[in-house]
Amino acid sequence: MKKHLMLVLAGWMLVTGGILSAQDKDEAAVIVRLLQEYTDAVESKNMSEIEKYVLTTDEFTVFEGGHVNLGWTDYRDHHLAPELKQFQEFKYEYKDIKADVDQKLAVATFKYSIFIKMKEREISGEGLGTAVLVKTSDGWKIRHIHTSRSRRPRNK
Repeated sequence: MKKHLMLVLAGWMLVTGGILSAQDKDEAAVIVRLLQEYTDAVESKNMSEIEKYVLTTDEFTVFEGGHVNLGWTDYRDHHLAPELKQFQEFKYEYKDIKADVDQKLAVATFKYSIFIKMKEREISGEGLGTAVLVKTSDGWKIRHIHTSRSRRPRNK
């Protein structure tokens, strides 16, 4: 009975990701670091720096709250760049990042915090997010980001 229970438990851990290979752990660490570097790039407001971390094709998508951007050009030109121009101060951080990697596809969940100071107001908030990354010939790239606020932002 004990042997059977141990086999069932071992099988369950393999299926649910309870046992990761060293390579999977290394790749997950790469994903965590990449997402942290991505938020640093966004904070820098340097579009060419940001583009190092994302697919710059029509495959890139962003779901932010109820808003959808389809393609990097749409997101960059109609969402990200106009917003970044308005920000006098800006802090954006992903934390508690958990990554699951399967060869050429990775999924990460995270908590985020944001602080924005504009000329006329300040906004801060926290939320949850999911990122989907794909392995390309240039390394891992973000293909999709979905964020939602878990708390109403505080406007000052």
